Amino acid sequence: MICNFLLSRRLEPAELTEALADVVRVPRGQVDVCAGRDDFGERDWEAFVLCTYRPVRGDMAMSLDIQVQPSTAVHGAPVTEPELAVAFARGTGVTVLHPDDRIDSETYWLTDPAGTVTRARLLASDDEPTTYTVDAVETPVADFPGAEVTPLAETPCA
Repeated sequence: MICNFLLSRRLEPAELTEALADVVRVPRGQVDVCAGRDDFGERDWEAFVLCTYRPVRGDMAMSLDIQVQPSTAVHGAPVTEPELAVAFARGTGVTVLHPDDRIDSETYWLTDPAGTVTRARLLASDDEPTTYTVDAVETPVADFPGAEVTPLAETPCA
């Protein structure tokens, strides 16, 4: 499984390692966490979980690229991106966004620390580095009090 998460607040590498090990139900030594700017040659490519993180700006604080080996399912690990998002948000107390590929590039699924799942619209600026803004949500979310609460269009991607 490959997941792309955006987090509402920054977590330290040790916190990422612990959280991913807990939600995927593997030993911490089987989770490899690396900053996006680090040398990938030092990675443990055989680990059950690989996570590359990068800081981002705006309403979101971090971007995570996560790869989970299919063999973790035998340990009772989440097997889909939405399941992992719920477990990760609950385990860390951080709001998680992940893409809703069915709609458009601005529509994301949002999971808050209580496990509530709703859709959100995430706008990305054209400047470098990119600034992210959550400008709309379908239900109120404490982390984004300025976001408009409104139904989001369900126009499928072409």
